Amino acid sequence: MAAEFTADEARARLDELLDRAEAGEEVVITRFGAPSVRLQPTTGRSRTGFAAGVFTGVWAVPLAAETGQEAFDMGTDY
Repeated sequence: MAAEFTADEARARLDELLDRAEAGEEVVITRFGAPSVRLQPTTGRSRTGFAAGVFTGVWAVPLAAETGQEAFDMGTDY
């Protein structure tokens, strides 16, 4: 079962969530109570490090793209 975190929790604990995802744990971030993205490690990249100011090692994958479902959107931005 995936560990779920709200967007606010994920913002406050980003380093921890990156470490957990890199270790192979499934991490899901929710918005408005619905799953929004899943963090998963990338292949062929180092576990830690930065490249031109971009995180390497973890990608946020929109769940809607995986499931074929439409994304839940309230029309508001954070």
